Amino acid sequence: MITALSMSVSSCSDDDDHDFRIEHVNVISAELPDEFNYGSIYEMKLSIELPNSCYFFYDQFNYVYEGTSRLIYPIAHVDEKDACNSVISETVFSIPLHVKQYEPYVFKFYQGKDADGKEMFLTIEVPVNNLNPQNIENSSLNTSDIVFE
Repeated sequence: MITALSMSVSSCSDDDDHDFRIEHVNVISAELPDEFNYGSIYEMKLSIELPNSCYFFYDQFNYVYEGTSRLIYPIAHVDEKDACNSVISETVFSIPLHVKQYEPYVFKFYQGKDADGKEMFLTIEVPVNNLNPQNIENSSLNTSDIVFE
């Protein structure tokens, strides 16, 4: 539903001089541990690609639950008025994850669409160790931060 809502917003304008739209951008790579401990908190680090200088990333993404899978779609804001240079840039952001399932997590990171318009994903499966949930790793994360499951 979140994805549909974000895609339905084709453009917005805060004045007559700028036209913006939002667009999902490609994940180049994802840094995750080889395994999770149940009950622990981790940071997933993602590298994304911004196709030209008109793309801006403000740490926004769609995080879609599908059973034990998580689909992750980074969102860029695209300024349609400015002249854009064709320099591709990369940026890195993090997503905190609180491990609350015993089954392996299957992460599907958006990587654009193929020639037929079908979405492509970088898929990474991470097994979960069934350990004592009292052992919370990386507890330095601020508990007021939003943490995904």
